[in-house]
Amino acid sequence: MTTCHSTNDEAALLIAKQKVIEGTIVITDNQTAGKGQRGNSWNSTPGKNLTFSIILKPNFLSIVQQFDLNIAVSLGILDYLNRIRNGFEVKWPNDVYFGEKKVCGILIQNNIKGQQLEHAIVGIGLNINQLEFAHPNAISLSTITGNTFDLSDVFEALLLNIEKRYIQLKRGELVELKQDYLDHMYRFGEDFLYRAGEVFNGRITGITDQGLLEIETNQGLKQFGFKEVEFIP
Repeated sequence: MTTCHSTNDEAALLIAKQKVIEGTIVITDNQTAGKGQRGNSWNSTPGKNLTFSIILKPNFLSIVQQFDLNIAVSLGILDYLNRIRNGFEVKWPNDVYFGEKKVCGILIQNNIKGQQLEHAIVGIGLNINQLEFAHPNAISLSTITGNTFDLSDVFEALLLNIEKRYIQLKRGELVELKQDYLDHMYRFGEDFLYRAGEVFNGRITGITDQGLLEIETNQGLKQFGFKEVEFIP
């Protein structure tokens, strides 16, 4: 579609109205009200970037394994980006950074039935050819490499890499996926400042099976949920 408020919202409407096959994609040239983590917005210049949502049916995952889907999708995107240029990392829980700037945002919305995931809407916004941003923390592939990219080519390659990681998830290769995630994790094993009520110095040491962030602090090892800790530049 040419314009929509949010591809995740459009995907949710599709699921509500009809039986949708796994792998259905909603994509737009102009997303006017894109969503990010913590209720943040995702702004994108029309026709310059990729903004789309994939409908998946990861009913092989239990409620406590929800974060494993985040891991697989994030790694699929990283696999593609790091073939263009090394240096991309995943920022917990599911942004992609180059250096200290954000190039991609991911928002996964899960629907649960009983103790299993019934379906998931994977929203992805990847900055590609946009050169100017309202937010100083944003960057694009074009800015990073100095090249202009064909959006169709990027889209096709991106889906292929995400599918490979999703198949790996289906096979139950959770240990391998988690290790790859940690190996490409932003700020992993380094001392930085964080805020959780108050500012503290800490070192990311891992993530739990439920996706909680583990940070070693002066007061010992602490665990944080998605909205409980802020990364300080």
